[in-house]
Amino acid sequence: MFATYASLLAAVVDEDLVVVFLADRGTMTSPVRALLAVSAGWEDVSGLDPVYDQELMESPEPREFRALPAAVHGVQLDLALGNGDFAAYAGAASAEPDQVLRPI
Repeated sequence: MFATYASLLAAVVDEDLVVVFLADRGTMTSPVRALLAVSAGWEDVSGLDPVYDQELMESPEPREFRALPAAVHGVQLDLALGNGDFAAYAGAASAEPDQVLRPI
């Protein structure tokens, strides 16, 4: 079964949830079993007004990144406490050679 971001986030019951970690096909085929972190605060930018929201449309916030299971707790805790933001973690993951966030 394939899920879209919209259907995944519609299934999220906790309104305070900032991130959802998934074990998907990429996780199961990865030698390091990196989980997919999906932003629960992601918003669809397709309905934005191009006159007023051009900057957001041209560089939307990242929706996902991969993280080692050992990094998941720290990410979730920091995001829940407001000690970091999803985009910063996604950026840190993208800076890694394999695009996977490791424990800090």
